[in-house]
Amino acid sequence: MLMCRTLWVSIAAATVLVGVLLSAPAFAQAHIRGTLTAAKDGTISVQTAKGGTESIKLANDASLFLVTTVDMSAIQAGKFVGITSVEQDGKRVAREVHVFDESLRGLAEGHYPWDLESKPNMMTNANIAKIEEVGTDRVVRLNYARGEQTITIPMSATVVAFDKAPADQLAVGRKVFVVMKKDGSEAAAVVIGAEGVKPPM
Repeated sequence: MLMCRTLWVSIAAATVLVGVLLSAPAFAQAHIRGTLTAAKDGTISVQTAKGGTESIKLANDASLFLVTTVDMSAIQAGKFVGITSVEQDGKRVAREVHVFDESLRGLAEGHYPWDLESKPNMMTNANIAKIEEVGTDRVVRLNYARGEQTITIPMSATVVAFDKAPADQLAVGRKVFVVMKKDGSEAAAVVIGAEGVKPPM
């Protein structure tokens, strides 16, 4: 699979973090989830769960990220994480946890509405201040710039590591989560699942 070399040099640069992701809540942007079916000349095609195919232009400074499966032991005090959660029995319960590489600390920090499922759900990107074990669950206290949250992480929650990705990970057949720019014109970032892994966020 051949791609525009100039574009991928830009994507793989050390300054890969997109300003729009750092400066605004990610929920303000459109998300596309599906399977990568093509990647050529700075444009990708994604087959969505509904069966349609979206043709998406990548911004010149688009960021690529990779998620890989890890277990609950990766959830540690002091780690910067993203957690999608729902309100359940008077508490917030995690559907998934992505543990950011330290180089990505602060990415989209905050607590805001999300779109993982039809029922109301929230994304919390924050530092783990404290962890308690309650039976088989873990209860984490999260601190972010303007507040804190306490979220229960059950054993059923999906846990992944989240890091920068080289361009060769953008391969046909991979599951992807695409973050569009606010105006919907281009993709600001693509989260790629390692082989056999679906980005859970």
